[in-house]
Amino acid sequence: MLVKRLILIVVSLAFGIGATAGITYAIGTNPAEYGFIYFLFTALSLAVAVAIWLDKFMETRFLPK
Repeated sequence: MLVKRLILIVVSLAFGIGATAGITYAIGTNPAEYGFIYFLFTALSLAVAVAIWLDKFMETRFLPK
């Protein structure tokens, strides 16, 4: 169970950071111009959304039923 949870955390954080970086570069800016705090909170928001979605399919039971 611990390994599944660690995989979920790593995958969701990687997706959140990657998607946020991709979005910022796609609009023609970089994280320094965009602002570190905005980058951080956008990446964390996307990571939490993916973690909630993966929690159901990976059955890690972070969230109660």
